[in-house]
Amino acid sequence: MNPSAHIEFETLVDIAEARATLEALQAAMQHLSTCSACADTLERLKETILLMRSDMADDIPPDVLVSALDIFQPERQTTLPRFVAVLTFDSRNTTRALGMRSFHTASRQMLFSAQDTDVDLRIAVQNEECILTGQVIRQDCPGGRITVAGTAGSAEAALNELCEFTLPALPLGTYSLIVRLHDIEIEIPELELKAWV
Repeated sequence: MNPSAHIEFETLVDIAEARATLEALQAAMQHLSTCSACADTLERLKETILLMRSDMADDIPPDVLVSALDIFQPERQTTLPRFVAVLTFDSRNTTRALGMRSFHTASRQMLFSAQDTDVDLRIAVQNEECILTGQVIRQDCPGGRITVAGTAGSAEAALNELCEFTLPALPLGTYSLIVRLHDIEIEIPELELKAWV
């Protein structure tokens, strides 16, 4: 080892983890006795490794980890196949069929289907704003995201472990909703968010 050169980082890690060969350790100890920079780096490595080994924290849930990593990824063009969902149930039409027994409500449930996936939407209107909640119904959806965008605004939410979501309040208007999963995208192109009376 050149006495004026610092110890390579990988060698310091080997020393901190007690994996260095006897020959490498003897050469490094001689250098460490005269180089405070390398000695400080070795001490910080030992502290970090000790802290990592004593960490008893729970693992991050997979959907939270995927969402966090997505924040630091540059926007990328999607190559996922996109399917337009078809409306298969609308509670607004059901209440009309009930006739005299129907009642007026500011909420609505809609079910959309595409491929092997259903999207259950619950729309509640409060103070000229819509609260949109729901659930993606399929075999798996870890790391999935819901995005709505329209002239009145946009919002985004991650799916939880039960494939449920809640979007922030949105102004009344017409939106496009996209469900982005690991293998496909599902689009509801003209979702009208308004009060129903």
